[in-house]
Amino acid sequence: MKTFHSASSTYSRRAAIVVALVVVASSAACGDTSAKTDTEADMMTRGVNLMYQGNDPSGAEAVFRQLLARNPTHYGAHYQLAVALDRTAKPKDARVEWTEVQRIADAIQDTTTLGTARRRLASPDTASQDAMMAAGMSLVFGKGDFRAAAAQFRSILERNPTHYGATYQLAAVLDRMGEPAQARPLWVKVLGMATTYRDDKTIQAARDRLR
Repeated sequence: MKTFHSASSTYSRRAAIVVALVVVASSAACGDTSAKTDTEADMMTRGVNLMYQGNDPSGAEAVFRQLLARNPTHYGAHYQLAVALDRTAKPKDARVEWTEVQRIADAIQDTTTLGTARRRLASPDTASQDAMMAAGMSLVFGKGDFRAAAAQFRSILERNPTHYGATYQLAAVLDRMGEPAQARPLWVKVLGMATTYRDDKTIQAARDRLR
């Protein structure tokens, strides 16, 4: 099976820029001590690593929420939480954060981030299939929550019954949930799709599973 990659490359390219802004925003807010700033910087780094290196936006969301509970004015945390929420297929929650990002970016004249926020806020609050896949993968590999992941993959298939990745992942998750009878027809479907795509690795995986 081909590795799934999130489609939020625009946000990924901005990660380093936002991390650079974190120290400035943190030190300027509420007269923080250097020790506290270092702690917030560590949390920010952990959240960014979870999202961009670990492909775990759900885990990143939890970290950024913890950081904002400590420092509600943290610019970088608001930005990254907005990204994480979009990646975990929570676009309505993300809108709240993007609105705050827009407000702060306008106040400090960060025109690049302001443009990003405005473009996102001009878009409908509908989770993309890529975001839903990322959320499902995060639930499987980040949290081990197979039931919630299965629900996510089913939602994708309701929207797009021929989604290759969602079909494969739902079949695999159902097996991990101990529901092989439900998984079997999906493996049959995976085998047919993999044959069409000439995906030899997945063809073999499906054949092994159907024996």
